[in-house]
Amino acid sequence: MKSAKAYRMKRESAWLVGLLAMVVAGCESGSPSDGEDGSGAAAPSSSVTYYKDVAPILNRSCVGCHRAGEIGGFALDTFETAHESASLAAAYVESGLMPPFYATETAECDPPGGWVDDPRLTDEEIATLRAWADAEAPAGDPADAVEVEPIKPPELDRVDLEMARSEPSLISGDGDQFHCVTFDPMVSEPTWISGIHLNLDNPKIAHHAITSLVAREDAEAENGEYVDCFGGNEGVMVHAWVPGGRPFDLPPEIGILVQPGDVFVVQMHYHPTLDTEESDASSLQLRFSDSVPDYQLYVQLRGNANNAEQGLLPGPNDSGGPQFFVPANESGHTEEMTAKAQTMGQELPIFFVAGHMHLVGRDIKITRQRDGNDQCLLQISNWDFSWQLFYQFDAPISELPTIKQGDTLNMRCTYDNTKQNAHLAEGLAGEGLSAPIDVSLGEETLDEMCIAALGVLLPVN
Repeated sequence: MKSAKAYRMKRESAWLVGLLAMVVAGCESGSPSDGEDGSGAAAPSSSVTYYKDVAPILNRSCVGCHRAGEIGGFALDTFETAHESASLAAAYVESGLMPPFYATETAECDPPGGWVDDPRLTDEEIATLRAWADAEAPAGDPADAVEVEPIKPPELDRVDLEMARSEPSLISGDGDQFHCVTFDPMVSEPTWISGIHLNLDNPKIAHHAITSLVAREDAEAENGEYVDCFGGNEGVMVHAWVPGGRPFDLPPEIGILVQPGDVFVVQMHYHPTLDTEESDASSLQLRFSDSVPDYQLYVQLRGNANNAEQGLLPGPNDSGGPQFFVPANESGHTEEMTAKAQTMGQELPIFFVAGHMHLVGRDIKITRQRDGNDQCLLQISNWDFSWQLFYQFDAPISELPTIKQGDTLNMRCTYDNTKQNAHLAEGLAGEGLSAPIDVSLGEETLDEMCIAALGVLLPVN
């Protein structure tokens, strides 16, 4: 039976809302690049066709979400469906909204190396989709089709434990809903896991899901049951799912430790269903490690400073010392803060990095400061609350950036508290407000945050 008590939002965990999968929407590795002339996109051939040129692009970066039965809104997995949506697809990739991957390389941020599973299209690929749409999306000769790797089913290679729900979520109405479901693995001794997968029941309504490890006494629902929630829960985030996403499949040398008394709490974000009612009974699958790994994956959260003692730096609109305050109807407002690294005296590899803000946020930049030198780890210059991702560095463990004692993390968050911010305007309407309000640090939707999340690797021995 559903608990009547809603989850209370905790500062150390509210950043988890919407934090989405490290592996995005059925993507393979790729990264933006200039065209052959060095000045942008190379001009595509005038004979661009679906089978020869377009299908491989769509299959790599779009079809994971945009196919029948998935949540992408329209399909792109056949010539007929792609032809119908050719102009729409071209417009979305030109805008940078799709594929949803928002780490940016800017004049002030050059992160070390590339990103794992970067689905972004090259300039030439974007130009190809535009040329195809403008030519009325010709099919071409099926004999010219380039062989593409089929979309792999989203599943672990081995499932050692599947935890089911005792009651489904029933979703209806015109608003997004958040349900936190408890899954109890009932382990009797410390246990390492190397794989986690949300076995999705109803892709029509699932927007994303966040999985955290929580002490059993802190879970506000019984095993298999759920409560309404927004911010998340106490504990440590261990997995995130996005439509079309792959299972969280760690390499053999990295594992997640589950202690006796730990449970998994999965926050499910559901889309509105308007005049219909939908149900969802997604389960959670685990794969146990075959041996004790070399590293434990641990998520470290820094930021959310509210005063100088907590690391908040002087900024605009301060009164009587640094304060986190974003006035109504102001754009380009920045809040900047620093935090000392917490590494127990060790130098630890950084496996992934992420940021968190709410609806007023527009840009976040995370920098590691060491011995007078700055290394930008991540900048997201077009923040979207609905697509928050883990950004995993594409390098072997020995070559990952590191954090060590004495280092400082700097978080700079930029906000747009005007109705020109489309994300905020939608959020205000959802709260019945017609104009922006003054914003301070907090856990509610119309409050704000500024958090850096680092997935660090702790040596096991």
